[in-house]
Amino acid sequence: MQTRWLSRGVLVLVIVYLLIAIPVGLRNTFLRLRMAVRTAGAPLAEVRAHAFGRRYLAAIAEIRRAIPENDPYLLSELDEPGSFLWVRFDLLPRRAILLRPGGSPGFDCWRDQVRWEVVAVGSGRPPLFRERLVAVPPGCPPAPWRRPER
Repeated sequence: MQTRWLSRGVLVLVIVYLLIAIPVGLRNTFLRLRMAVRTAGAPLAEVRAHAFGRRYLAAIAEIRRAIPENDPYLLSELDEPGSFLWVRFDLLPRRAILLRPGGSPGFDCWRDQVRWEVVAVGSGRPPLFRERLVAVPPGCPPAPWRRPER
C-alpha cells in the first residue's frame, strides 16, 4: 500500500514538471527561431551589433586598436560571472592574463609589467579599459613582450 502512494506521488510530480517545462521550452524555442529568421542573410557586423550592442562593439574596436597584437592585457570581471569570456574571444590573438576575484594577490613578476587592463562589466555593456603604469619589479627580469627602451 505504501509503495502505491509513493509511486503515484512521483508520477504526479513528473506530470506537473512536464506541464510546466514543456510550454517554457516551446516558448524559448519559438523565440530563438524567430530571431534566427530575422537575422538570416544579414551581414555579420549587423548581427553582432544586435546581439552585443553598438557600444560594446565600439569599445572592443577601440581596445583592439590600442593594444598591439603581441602585448598581453589583464582581464577581470565585475558583475556577471563568465562575462570575460566574450571579451577575451573578441580580443584574440592578444593574450589575456586573468585576474580572478578572491585570488591570491601574491608576488608576480609579469603582472606588474602588463601595460593594459580590461574589465568585463557584463552582457550588453561595454568593457572598461585603461592603461596602467608599467615598471619592472626589483629582482625580476623584464617580461618577454617588453621592448628595450631606447
